Amino acid sequence: MQRLMPFQGWRLTFFQGIVFAVFAIFGLRMYQFQVLEAEELKALADENRLSRLPIAAPRGVIFDRNNQPLAINVPAFNVTIVPADLPSNEAELLAVYNRLSALTGVPPTIAAARQSGSTQRSIEELVAEGAGIAPYRAVIVAQDVDRRVAMQIREESLSLPGVAIEDASVREYPTGQLTSHIIGYMGRIPAEQELELLELGYNPAYDRIGYAGVEAYLESILAGQRGSVLREVDVAGRPIAQVEYVAPQPGRNVRLTIDTELQAAAERALRDRIARINADAGRIRSQTGVVIAMNPKTGEVQAMVSWPSYDNSRFARAIDVEYYLDVTADPLRPLYNQAISSLYPPGSIWKMITAVGVLQENVIAPETRLFDGGTLVLPNRYAPNDAAASQTFVCWLAQGHEYINMIGAIAQSCDVYFYQVGGGNPEVSPAILREGGLGINNLFRYATAFGIGSRLGIELPGENGGRMPDRDWKRRVYGESWSTGDTYNAAFGQGYVTTTPLQLINAIAAIANGGTLYLRTYAINIL
Repeated sequence: MQRLMPFQGWRLTFFQGIVFAVFAIFGLRMYQFQVLEAEELKALADENRLSRLPIAAPRGVIFDRNNQPLAINVPAFNVTIVPADLPSNEAELLAVYNRLSALTGVPPTIAAARQSGSTQRSIEELVAEGAGIAPYRAVIVAQDVDRRVAMQIREESLSLPGVAIEDASVREYPTGQLTSHIIGYMGRIPAEQELELLELGYNPAYDRIGYAGVEAYLESILAGQRGSVLREVDVAGRPIAQVEYVAPQPGRNVRLTIDTELQAAAERALRDRIARINADAGRIRSQTGVVIAMNPKTGEVQAMVSWPSYDNSRFARAIDVEYYLDVTADPLRPLYNQAISSLYPPGSIWKMITAVGVLQENVIAPETRLFDGGTLVLPNRYAPNDAAASQTFVCWLAQGHEYINMIGAIAQSCDVYFYQVGGGNPEVSPAILREGGLGINNLFRYATAFGIGSRLGIELPGENGGRMPDRDWKRRVYGESWSTGDTYNAAFGQGYVTTTPLQLINAIAAIANGGTLYLRTYAINIL
């Protein structure tokens, strides 16, 4: 009988099957890589071979209506380190860190930062983070250093391998606190916006964005479009050649309707008035105020002062933490733009809005006089004969204005007249005064037509819409019915009515110009 060799028969067949399976799998994988996933793998290879670096775009400049600069860019210097170019010797590396720390004030190492109690990230930490991502890419370790420091580092470049000075720019606010509520300021990107802005090309580690005012509202216009450099790199990330250059698109310049000289005059007038009020009272009676100047023919805001203010130039290069904590803790809220954000009962100026509704609805003839004896007594609906249950509404003038018509009531700010035309007076003949007066439904209709209760859309963040109440509002909020007394209060701008100073001047401007309400009141020009 013939002996079988070890790889004959079923053993050979089994071995051949294994070899075939291996080559089949290999072939399928090759087909997958070279055909099915070819484009994707090529893209991944290009990603590993190519490196794109962003180039910051110059930020747009903000001017007033007369082309006076309100926010500009000035040259600055950043200190950068290329991790791969640093000395490999530990002692030499530490010497570089220590020298930079002495010049810039940035802690040299993580241990030094902890020892000093500093919350600032150390040079060592920043470099280690950059080295782990792209060792041949420059890492900013100090921003906006003094010019003398920058020149000193350049002079010592031979003893500071891997260190360089990068030209940059920072924001500057020439008019400071005079226009800070309008212009705002810039700051680091908040953690909650990092992902969103990363997709737009921002670098959360270094880039700054508008935090308030026009800087925030027009961020996308002022920031421009970042450029980039696409470089070919080797396996270590070392640049080999430049593949593509995309120039940055500078941000658009912006011209506001603000007149800086008028703004300064308005601030002086407001501060003088506050000082005079306190001097006359012999005590601190007033510390805050607002002045707005608007062209009623165009709706352009030419001055907007909110007092107290803050100095945004203290936030221009880097936020002064101590100053920031002081102004945020100040109970007078200097960071708050009271002209657009604070809500107040409008008071007597509101009578102009009530008067428009009264005239339009023919509630009373403007020349007809009503009596003001200093008070108006409103009987209780459920106990009309019980004097103790009645409500008394008073005029600011205790003895009253006696008989007065609409023009006189506006000129002398007669409260009792507006109680009657706003909510009626059962003691006056319906032939003279419409029963129920203008009424809350009509007052609500006219007030909201003037923009009360909704934002005007001014090009600033933080605008408040105010509140114009009606029957439904009171029932919804308080679970109570609307009363005639509520209408009396609403008719002269008290009670539940609240507005911003901007809403009031915009409404009065509409009366002054013949009925045109402007809903965007800065009329910013993008240059």
